[in-house]
Amino acid sequence: MNQKDTLKRVLDLVTKSKVLLFTSICFTLLTVLANLFGPLLIGKAIDNMLGFNSVNFKMILRILMIVSLIYILHAISLWIVTVCTNKIAYHTTNLLRKRLFDKLNTLPLKFYDSTLHGDTMSRFINDADIVSDGLLQSISVLLTGIATIIGAAILMFRMHVFMALIVILSAPLSYYAARFVSIKSKISFKAQAALLGKLNGYAEEMISSQKVIKAFCYEDKSMQCFKTLNSELYEAGVKAQFYSSLPNPSTRVVNNIAYGVVGVVGSLLAIDGSLSIGNISSFLLYANLFSKPFNEITGVIPGLQSALASAARIFSLLDEKCETPAQDLSVISNPIGEIDFKNVSFSYDPHKTLINSLNLHVKAGSKVAIVGSTGAGKTTLINLLLRFYDVTSGDIMVDGMSIYKLSRENLRKNFGMVLQDTWLFKGTIKENITYGNPDAKDAQIIEAAKSCGAHSFIKRLPKGYDTTLSDLGDSLSAGQKQLLTIARVMLTKPSILILDEATSNIDTITELHIQKAFTKMMQGKTSFIIAHRLSTIKDADLILVMDKGNVVESGTHLQLLDAKGTYARLYDSQFASH
Repeated sequence: MNQKDTLKRVLDLVTKSKVLLFTSICFTLLTVLANLFGPLLIGKAIDNMLGFNSVNFKMILRILMIVSLIYILHAISLWIVTVCTNKIAYHTTNLLRKRLFDKLNTLPLKFYDSTLHGDTMSRFINDADIVSDGLLQSISVLLTGIATIIGAAILMFRMHVFMALIVILSAPLSYYAARFVSIKSKISFKAQAALLGKLNGYAEEMISSQKVIKAFCYEDKSMQCFKTLNSELYEAGVKAQFYSSLPNPSTRVVNNIAYGVVGVVGSLLAIDGSLSIGNISSFLLYANLFSKPFNEITGVIPGLQSALASAARIFSLLDEKCETPAQDLSVISNPIGEIDFKNVSFSYDPHKTLINSLNLHVKAGSKVAIVGSTGAGKTTLINLLLRFYDVTSGDIMVDGMSIYKLSRENLRKNFGMVLQDTWLFKGTIKENITYGNPDAKDAQIIEAAKSCGAHSFIKRLPKGYDTTLSDLGDSLSAGQKQLLTIARVMLTKPSILILDEATSNIDTITELHIQKAFTKMMQGKTSFIIAHRLSTIKDADLILVMDKGNVVESGTHLQLLDAKGTYARLYDSQFASH
């Protein structure tokens, strides 16, 4: 996205605050008029004082009082403009963050799998703040600056065309000096924003992986990697600030030279009698008013460049493709849990097929286990079933309906999922259990917790179900956390269950307790179990053995052992020592 398109999109957001923008423009005009009227009165006062014998002190006093009132009005108007533009900036940033958050909820899982979480957070927090700061600095300056330049130019031409041309001709020189530098700074600020996102991504990764870092004594290496990234960011930041410091002094040099020339020419014209001393004074004030906005505008250009670079990163995320909506939506009203994979093919990489022409029928209420080596495609099968990813070809049916004819919400409400990661969020125990059913009654919550064996330990917590997880720190065991996620699923009463390595992080004794909860939860429901521990799936109605994306064996535990194939080898490798 080029800078022009980015600026247009930012302005579209700014214009959403119509009332504030209209108020800002009105008071900007009032500010500029007050600023322009003052020099005219000062010039008249000076001309009135030149002849001492005919000095009209009452007139001078009246002029001074009017000038004072004008500048008080100017100050009040400028304050109102600043307040309004600040609100516009914050409203724009608020709108950007809202759109970002809404977007994050519609992006496919593929985006999160291929993008650093820290970089995404950097766009959401740092880049949005930079856009806000850039707008805060620039909106009021641009509004008052442009209006002042136009008004001062008109009044200077009315006073003396030749001197006005001297001042006006300095403007292009100021502009091109600032433009040359702004092009350089734009590149630097873009690089700085990208490196900041990369650094945030690395820092987020390091913070969340401290146990692994310490276990493998990786501290020095991680510090070195951070130093490298930080140094790159430092160099990009210094370069950006170096270029950003040049526009203001460059334009000041040009404007000061023009101001000096106007002073000399004005003096000659005064000697010649073409201009009065008061007019020269007024003209010099207008020349200063004309040049000052150029200095102020070039002063905010770096912040604006930085804001546009950050806005481009935000818009690039907003332009990511969302999950494709289904057309002619059907609804599963009375789910039973029958699943069919029909000639399904899928690949993460277009050049490398993972699943090829898979056909599979799962009866309603059956218990299906999926086993295989790492990378065999077990979790991919679940990702396709839940439409975290869409198939390359073929179709998946739930209760005879294509999942591509269902809304994702309706499809996913039929599934309950317990993963290896416990998925607990900030909030109370009750809020975590009701995550999938926020309208559940207390009796339902307690029933779900009792069903999976979580009620007893919850009641021992300081505030029971109202205990905040952040207050507990790490005092909950892995098994207790997993029981909370099971209670959450049981409360939603899904027709299909998915257990993906749900007990891999739990000790054997706790696992036996949780297996009882699973057994109760799976009664009458279609269940998919992904497990490396084959001892946990002996009683499955159907065991699928996957390899390189294909189902290479299927059957019951005893049937597969008798076949003496891949499953039998996996089973023997786990129990050979027993």
